[in-house]
Amino acid sequence: MDNASESSRSSPDAAALQALPRKGTRTDRPCDVCRRRKSRCAKEPDQDRCVLCTFHDRECTYLDAPQPRKKRAEFADDRAISVDGHGDSDPRPPLKKTKATQTPDDGTLGPPIASSSVRSLLDRTLGLHRTTHFKYIGPSSLHEERLLDLIHRFYESGNGEDGCKFRRVADATTFLSKSDRHTLFSADVDHDLDTVEQIVQPHGPGLVDLYFRTVHPSYPILHKGVFIEKYARSYKEFSPPLLAAVYLLAMDWWEFDLELASKQKPDAEALLRTAMKALTGVIHRPKLSSVQAGLLLLQRAGGDSWVLTTQVVGIGEELGLHLDCTPWNIPEWEKGLRRRLAWAIYMQDKWGALIHGRPSHVTASNWQMAHVSLADFPESAADEDDKEGSTEVEKGRLLFIHLTKLTEIMAQATEILYSPDQTRIHELVSRSGVQGLLELVKPLAVRLKEWAKDMPADLHMEGVRTRKLCSNGYLHLSYFVTEIIIHRHIIRNLTPATPPHLRDLCREAGKARLERAINFVEALRPEHLQAFWWFASPKSLAFIRTYGGLLWATSSSHEEAEFYRRKLGDFRWSLKVRAKGVSFVAVALQEMDESLQDIDMTQSPVGRTAEASRPEAVLLSSAVPPAADAETQTSDLQIALHDLYHSHQFDSGHTSPGFNILDLDAVSSHGYFSDVGDQGVFYP
Repeated sequence: MDNASESSRSSPDAAALQALPRKGTRTDRPCDVCRRRKSRCAKEPDQDRCVLCTFHDRECTYLDAPQPRKKRAEFADDRAISVDGHGDSDPRPPLKKTKATQTPDDGTLGPPIASSSVRSLLDRTLGLHRTTHFKYIGPSSLHEERLLDLIHRFYESGNGEDGCKFRRVADATTFLSKSDRHTLFSADVDHDLDTVEQIVQPHGPGLVDLYFRTVHPSYPILHKGVFIEKYARSYKEFSPPLLAAVYLLAMDWWEFDLELASKQKPDAEALLRTAMKALTGVIHRPKLSSVQAGLLLLQRAGGDSWVLTTQVVGIGEELGLHLDCTPWNIPEWEKGLRRRLAWAIYMQDKWGALIHGRPSHVTASNWQMAHVSLADFPESAADEDDKEGSTEVEKGRLLFIHLTKLTEIMAQATEILYSPDQTRIHELVSRSGVQGLLELVKPLAVRLKEWAKDMPADLHMEGVRTRKLCSNGYLHLSYFVTEIIIHRHIIRNLTPATPPHLRDLCREAGKARLERAINFVEALRPEHLQAFWWFASPKSLAFIRTYGGLLWATSSSHEEAEFYRRKLGDFRWSLKVRAKGVSFVAVALQEMDESLQDIDMTQSPVGRTAEASRPEAVLLSSAVPPAADAETQTSDLQIALHDLYHSHQFDSGHTSPGFNILDLDAVSSHGYFSDVGDQGVFYP
């Protein structure tokens, strides 16, 4: 909470720490579950069970023997722990390795830690400070770096209230500190938190449990252990929009909780109104919790907003998330949290720009964060929930990392093919025809193939465990959209002047992509459909139908147009029968109807399209080489495509190298990737 009283911040932890005895006994040593999770085993006064065991309503046992301890670092506060991103988080305080504070072999703590030590850990952070927010000072701002060099009173881990305005975390990297008390709407925090909690009472704990079972494993931008430990103490410790966002997302899986299923759902609209109002307040004192709240609100089915996305990008830049924090003088666990959030913003911006047709706000020259790795995630398979309907934690970490890599490929394709300035594309096609465009996109095909080759087995679509949800679907759907945006651009550039053989080959490949995307959707199992699907999923499904509509509109015969009309009708029906209880599919159907509602597909488009009258079509048809030269130019392409189709025998169940990575089932086996080498072409 941004402006909680000093007593509400430190008293619970101080009291709990003061109560810890000095010797290792059953009352203070970690229980079996906390020992396996390697997490703090905290107990409330007069309670027999620890906080986590109480929250999950399970027995707190002490049967396992202590594990051999590894050598500890000199300072425990630099361990790789992470928090949920709110400034009032209170991870374990730093423990200096001295005789007085050595940790016994049974896992117990030494002497009690003063409450000031609990606070000092937060005081060292940039994005999680209790009472202060920090804004990055850019190189062109009013604060001249040379003048800042003359200031000797930089604080590195102060509390922001000692009169020092600046914090330098690395050479030429400085932040300006501001007190939370002097920001707009800071007095509304307590009221907003009370409103959020009143809306969901008494179902808050059940919703938090649902969120970490279903959403968090597939979109890991919070810290489950710390969040639950704080929540067990008081909801007052959170940022209002973040807490509301967790509740809102969890409500989509209301029926997956046996106790909640029989109760009436809270008012989601009232909760959303409170969350959005509170978000407008916290952006004036930006912290990592502000970014998390914005990202989670955007993940709601139908909650996608390009305007909110731009706000989240702006908050991230205020916090310096666009920079590589590796050399900064901040705790290691905050570095991992910053990398995860930076890449979450990157993906939100790039996919949002694609599906909304907007220019991206995140550029490679300005966003230079390090790539995220498994070391940046605080949880592992040991933190997984065993309840049915949960999602696998380890799979979620791999999914997040692999999606960042796919997003880089998609962003490059969008920048090349869909930038506002199409002069380069027009000049290329007018000079070399569609063959030149194929050569342009060939590097993208190579990157897609490498991406598929590197995909871990856990991310295969068939990797579904019994009574577990699987979110791999939205990763694969994102791949299909990446393919479609490339094929869509090529189909757009086929003109009457395109050699017939080349035109037929390109359209055949485009048709194959449409069929495979539709087959993928139709092969989704309930474990896939009921899992978490991120914000871009509804419009990604709509992209498939839009792409099919383009193939229908550019058909060369009535028979071809009828094929696509029926194919799209079947696709819509397959979505309609899957939409019940699957919110992202229902939103996708709405998106489809809104984008194509004025188009009558019962009337063949042949003879009705105005392709030849389009300015670019006239330009291309007047500049393309003569037909004979064009046929000679495409002869190698025809041979390569013919060999590829027949050598791999797609209809016989044989697939191109790498297909097994994205295989759905034995019946709908088709090749997703071509055998692209130095002399290869994009189309399989």
